Amino acid sequence: MNSREFKAKILPHYTSMYRVAASVMRSDDEAADIVQDAMLRLFEKRNQLENIVDTKSYCINVVRNACLNKLRGKKQHLSTDEVTDIDSAEDVHTELEWRDFYGIVSKAMTRLPVDQRNVFRMSVYGGFSNIEIAELLGITQGNVRVLLSRARIKIRKLLSK
Repeated sequence: MNSREFKAKILPHYTSMYRVAASVMRSDDEAADIVQDAMLRLFEKRNQLENIVDTKSYCINVVRNACLNKLRGKKQHLSTDEVTDIDSAEDVHTELEWRDFYGIVSKAMTRLPVDQRNVFRMSVYGGFSNIEIAELLGITQGNVRVLLSRARIKIRKLLSK
């Protein structure tokens, strides 16, 4: 596959790849880095991609796997050092409450199995529908519903403690 064919077959999937990375990583910068690295790896192996039937699914799987590898390699947590523009004491109080709550939910999410955590993130933070999640992850819609349901039940149980 030459550069022109690569541009025609792979680059159109950039947006979908970015959406998956952003929903899993919850960070635009990390998502952009992951997609850029994935594109570079795909370009380097472009000669091996000629026999791929569904290039969109392949590209999305490359990004999904890169995200999962990155998440396995580090613990994600909400930084309480972040500086935001807060106008009043009431806003400060509200902001701190939300940070505490978000930290608790994030901690509960780390106790979920990886597949439940990813589906939950894609649904809640990424805004993907069950159909989109199923397509992106290569699983059935029924499996997505089961994973989401189990994730919600476990998070409720962890938060009630």
